[in-house]
Amino acid sequence: MSEERKRILKMIEDQVITAEEAEELLESLKHAENVEKEETQQQQDLTTKVDWNAKQDQHHYESESTKKRFMNFVEDAVKKIKNVDLDFNFGHSYQVSHIFQYEGVSFSEMYLDISNGSTKVIPWEEEDVRIECEAKVYNAESRDAARKFFMDEKKFLVDDDSLRFAIASKKISANVKLYIPKKEYEKVSLRMFNGSINSEHLHAEELRAKTANGSIKLSHMRGDEWDIASSNGSITLKDIVCNELETESLNGSIKLDGEFGKVDSQVVNGSIHCDWHGDQGHTGFFKSLTGSIRINLSDDRRIDGELKTSVGSINCNLPEFKVIEEKKDVLKKELRFEAHSEKEKTLHLEAETKTGSVKVNSND
Repeated sequence: MSEERKRILKMIEDQVITAEEAEELLESLKHAENVEKEETQQQQDLTTKVDWNAKQDQHHYESESTKKRFMNFVEDAVKKIKNVDLDFNFGHSYQVSHIFQYEGVSFSEMYLDISNGSTKVIPWEEEDVRIECEAKVYNAESRDAARKFFMDEKKFLVDDDSLRFAIASKKISANVKLYIPKKEYEKVSLRMFNGSINSEHLHAEELRAKTANGSIKLSHMRGDEWDIASSNGSITLKDIVCNELETESLNGSIKLDGEFGKVDSQVVNGSIHCDWHGDQGHTGFFKSLTGSIRINLSDDRRIDGELKTSVGSINCNLPEFKVIEEKKDVLKKELRFEAHSEKEKTLHLEAETKTGSVKVNSND
C-alpha cells in the first residue's frame, strides 16, 4: 500500500475525515497518480536537451511528483485538525439556551471564534446587539453545572471599537445567531473549528471567514478585501460585491456569483464555478487539482485569458475571441486568447486544472 493511501486511512482512524470524504480523496489520488505516470512517460519520449536558464524554483516545483504535491497540500490543510483532541464524549449532554443583549452599540470591528456548532450573522434595523445561543454541553454533571460551564467558557466583550465573542471549549457545541446593527463594518472575523458560517446583507470592508470543517454561505453582501477558506466544506457566495476576493477549499466546491475586481480561487478536490458580473474586474486566478472550472464573464471588458489542463478539455465560448497560442498535447492543453479587444479596460484571466475541464462563457 502506498504511503499516501496510508495517510488517508490514518485520517479516517483519527476521525479527521469521513469514509465518504476518504473515498473522494482516494479517487483524487488515483487521478494524480495517473497524471504522474503519463507525465513520466511523456518526459521519456522528449528530447534530452536541458534549458539551463530555467528558474531554480520552477525546476524544483516540476521535479516533485504530482501525488506528493497532492498529499502535502492535504496534510498541510488538515494538520491543525489532527493536532487537536476531538475525542471528548459525545454521549449525554445538557441543553443550554442563553441570550446576550447589549444596547446602543457603535463598534466597527467584530470578531467571532467558535470551536463547535454554527455561526450566523444577521444585520437588523435595531441599534442593539443580540446573541442567541443554543448550546450542548458535554461531560457536565448536572444542568446547573452545564450552564455554569457555558457561562464561564464564553468570552463576550463590547466596547466603542469592537465586539468579541468566543467559545473555545471543545466540550461545547453552540449554534450562535448574532444580530448586529445594519451598517458598514471595517473588520469582521468569523472563525469556526467545526461548523458552518452563514451571513446575509452584511457590509464588511475587510472580512475573514474560515472553518476547518464546514460550509460557508454568504449572500447579498459587499466589501473591499475578503479571505474565505474551508478545509473541508463548500464555499458559496451569491450576489456579492467585493474588490479583492480570495477563496480556498481543500475538499469542496466553490461557487461565486457577483461583481469582483480581483478573484483568487483555489481548490484541491472540487470544482469552481464563477459568475462574474459588472465592469470592475481586472484579475482572475482559478486553480483546481481534480475538478472542473467554469467561468462566465460579462462583455464589458477586454479579456486576456490563459487556460490550462493536463487531463481534460478546454472550451472558450466567448463571442469572436482571438487565439494567441494553443497547445493540444496529450498531457498538456493550453489556450491563450483575447476577446472584446475593442474595450479599453482589460481583465487578465488564468484558469488551470490537472484532471478536469476548463470552460469560459459569456453571461450577457
